[in-house]
Amino acid sequence: MGDPTSNANQSLRFLHCADLHIDSPLRGLEAYEGAPVERLRSATRESFENLITLAVRERVAFVVIAGDLFDGKWQDIQTGLWTAAQFRRLEREEIPVYLLRGNHDAASEVRQRVRWPDNVREFSVEQPETIIDAKTGFALHGQGFTTREVLEDLAANYPDPVPDTLNIGVLHTSLTGDPNHDSYAATTEDVLKLRGYDYWALGHVHNRRTVHDDPTIIFPGNTQGRHIHERGAKGCVLVSVSDGHISRVDFEATDTLRWHQAIVEMVLDDQIEQLYVSVSNKLHQCREESDGRFAAVRLWIRGACRCHSDLMTQSIREEVVTEIRNMANSISDVWVEKIKFDTSAPVDVEALRSGNDLMGDLLALIDEFAAGDNEQLLELSEHLKPLQDKAQGDLLQAGIDLSDPETIRRWLGDSERLLVGMIRDE
Repeated sequence: MGDPTSNANQSLRFLHCADLHIDSPLRGLEAYEGAPVERLRSATRESFENLITLAVRERVAFVVIAGDLFDGKWQDIQTGLWTAAQFRRLEREEIPVYLLRGNHDAASEVRQRVRWPDNVREFSVEQPETIIDAKTGFALHGQGFTTREVLEDLAANYPDPVPDTLNIGVLHTSLTGDPNHDSYAATTEDVLKLRGYDYWALGHVHNRRTVHDDPTIIFPGNTQGRHIHERGAKGCVLVSVSDGHISRVDFEATDTLRWHQAIVEMVLDDQIEQLYVSVSNKLHQCREESDGRFAAVRLWIRGACRCHSDLMTQSIREEVVTEIRNMANSISDVWVEKIKFDTSAPVDVEALRSGNDLMGDLLALIDEFAAGDNEQLLELSEHLKPLQDKAQGDLLQAGIDLSDPETIRRWLGDSERLLVGMIRDE
């Protein structure tokens, strides 16, 4: 690791971000009732504007973008023109940008059709490259993606650190793997540490994570959540350098819309009116936790309760869904993306399952299939093939795949709750 004597008295900050996915198309939004489509689709642009404003306000030395500035091929040239205009805001403040291509904006995916302003420097996609920042003298090392699928360990071939200055590695990678992301440019923490750099600016994994403290290895996460699996605050990190060393790293939110999953726990005597009160409280809580941003909420209503049988009746459930959406509309900047029901009747299901009667046999059979492996569930799905053939269009539109073992397992759970609910009604 370098001993940055030439910059020993410097105290400054740089901004590290990744996975901006500007103009991500977010297909299928129209299928969601009451979805604020334009607000959702404009969120990636607004978060990038927030990031640029942050960089200018904090007078950062430079901005590092560790891949996936874009989501893929531009829908039209306006994406490039708009992005160039944002880079010019930094150029006017004499703030350089060091840009690396990731899997979504690889050279084969996004062709450069708009010339970036002179303050933007893009890392080579052909081989590892070292760029020396003119003002600070810091060395930045990186290599972008030529194609969407880069399977080799790029970091293993990064250059040796430049002596007597701060060294920053810029890399778009899955590291040793992440269940929510494809494995690209995979490498290990040990490989990164052995390069001898002071800081690794990573991208690709959308959850913010500090991999290692010394040297500092960080995934900043994406700058804007785009769906329910990207919940919570999203943004970038401001990296402070004092006496030539990394002194602290601060997260800064840039998102303009925040995703939440709110669990509403029902209790034994709860009726539908109590459900509405609990949902209202959760929606207000999500709004507060969004810190003034728009809140997109998925509700999960669960628990054993008196109103379970009502909620299993389609007409009543539709009324409840409508009223919940009506409640959300009365709260400023809140939208309910989806409502999931996972309630049950307040009965002893295990006692029913062990009973020597038809109900016990049915529940035991459901439990046996639900606990089975995927192969057993696929055998069961074969019996549903006539339904698949008859209603293929409707099932496809509803997003139901009867060849998917998890769908079958979920339906088995629903059927158990229906059976138990029928016992309760009797």
